[in-house]
Amino acid sequence: MLLKDSVSDGNNTEAKVKHPMQAPIIVKPIPNQIINEQAAYGPFELKNFIQSPPGSTSRFSAALDDGQSLPKGMICTQDGVLTGIPARGTQGNHEVIITVENEGGAVQAKFILTIKPSLANAEGVSEYADELKAEIWQALDQNLPAPDLAELYNRAVTPEDVYYLLERWASLIVWDAFNLDPPGESHPLKLDGASPHFNVVDRGCCIVASPKDLFSHERTLEDALQTGRAVGREVYKRNWVIELAGFEKMVRATWVEIQIVGDKHNKPLEVLNFTPTSKELRVYDKEAISSKLKPDPL
Repeated sequence: MLLKDSVSDGNNTEAKVKHPMQAPIIVKPIPNQIINEQAAYGPFELKNFIQSPPGSTSRFSAALDDGQSLPKGMICTQDGVLTGIPARGTQGNHEVIITVENEGGAVQAKFILTIKPSLANAEGVSEYADELKAEIWQALDQNLPAPDLAELYNRAVTPEDVYYLLERWASLIVWDAFNLDPPGESHPLKLDGASPHFNVVDRGCCIVASPKDLFSHERTLEDALQTGRAVGREVYKRNWVIELAGFEKMVRATWVEIQIVGDKHNKPLEVLNFTPTSKELRVYDKEAISSKLKPDPL
């Protein structure tokens, strides 16, 4: 396509000068994306990274580097929005190729889409929920009628549903057991090894770790465990007698880390009102063996 500009020849007459339409251009690289299976992602605006000149119409499309379509549950709209809910079984690193076309040509850009395991208990997630999510995104992508949601509205809340929410809202409190002052003002802590997806604050009588964004598609269970371990190392350095409260897996990670650091320094930290289960002891045994190959975190 050619664009036309009007220019004067000095005699009050105008001539039309034709310019070729410019193809889309990449204004900055698309950053790699990390999401979870069965967690909502997006909308991610691709127009922030690939743009066309004014007056042109861009058409976006996406595919994997092997020519296959995007992982099940993910879509790319023609106007440049990447969104969806990755289905179970899509875990892995996927090289995504974004193609943008207009009247002047086409350009392509690549990025890595990493899909991590679901935060929900995989054994407890119903096949119905997976199928319904896929039907909803297919309907949105193809402008089809929405699927019948009556069964969803009448579906009973299961323990797995509740546990999923607990993981998404995962938080941890470590109390200085012999400090009887009420929690004071929050002072942010920057702890080595803590996830950037968590806020960690010192409130005098306790340290609190909580998610920065409850609905982040980037935060995984491993972020919670890393943060719990970092908090465990911090309270060990403070030599507190502690009590643990919060999300079960964060509490477990914190307790295990405290035991490992205590073993290395031959000085255990006292933890009140906590009796490790057989599962926690197994995790501790496994981590203790692994930690012997690592440098002392303190």
